Amino acid sequence: MKKILMACGVAAALIGAATSCSNSSSTGADGFSDSLSLTFGEVNGLRLASDYNQLPASEKTNLKRDDILRGIKQVVMTDTTQQGYLSGLNIGLQLAGQLMRYEEAGIKIDRAKLYEAYAKAFSADSVSAEQLREAQMTMQTLSQQAQERMMKFYEEQQKAEEEAAMNGEDAKANGEAGEAYIKAQMEKDPSIKKTESGVAYKVVAEGTGEPVGKNGAAVVNYKGSLIDGTVFDQNDGIQFSPGNVVPGFGEMLAQMKKGSHYIIMIPGSLAYGGKGVPQAGIGPNATLIFDLEVTEVK
Repeated sequence: MKKILMACGVAAALIGAATSCSNSSSTGADGFSDSLSLTFGEVNGLRLASDYNQLPASEKTNLKRDDILRGIKQVVMTDTTQQGYLSGLNIGLQLAGQLMRYEEAGIKIDRAKLYEAYAKAFSADSVSAEQLREAQMTMQTLSQQAQERMMKFYEEQQKAEEEAAMNGEDAKANGEAGEAYIKAQMEKDPSIKKTESGVAYKVVAEGTGEPVGKNGAAVVNYKGSLIDGTVFDQNDGIQFSPGNVVPGFGEMLAQMKKGSHYIIMIPGSLAYGGKGVPQAGIGPNATLIFDLEVTEVK
């Protein structure tokens, strides 16, 4: 609370300066105040405009200029002698930010009930340590449940976006080309096998010792390319864990041993999916080919 009040005090001082400049400018008594007031407003307005103009049109729909200016004016023109009101504005904005995160994740918040409970609790003449502890424990439990719901919501949202991306024309074309490529390679080379998940692979060298395992790690040399031969990544002596790479790569790495050398063909659904990695030249649902060698098992 002290930090919030201090922040409000600083904000109030700045607003007070701006208000004072406004008052003095109206009398024409202080040209410096006029210059400071106008320049202070212009510079900050230009900065905000620069950021605002770069926003996508979809975001501007809920961030209208008039609404932003109305909020700024509400604070700037507030009587700065009302320190309690300014503190309340600051606290309310922080609460609103938390509520927006809940609501964006599909968790409904009854704002009227929230304020009613807030006002009742804040108006109490005294607060016992036990009362506060019990409320905090209840909130901790509810926060954990809310976090789980938020995680589920975002996972479902991500899944829906991925499915939409996978249904795009480029994704379909890349997927069909990848399937045809893997099929052709398997017909030419009977030693190429395919896992239940759909990863095709050729064992160049099997290696010895214990496999990396799902929870292990390995030092590897690899080269990643597209089905047209374009190399998008290459590295030697880098450490990977199966759980920290794309699913198809991780599946194969987990079963490899020290000295193993595989050629791996990973369908887009087990690689970077419908989004791909545009900056690396990997299109949506693109099939990836890795020449992978394990030099050390951790």
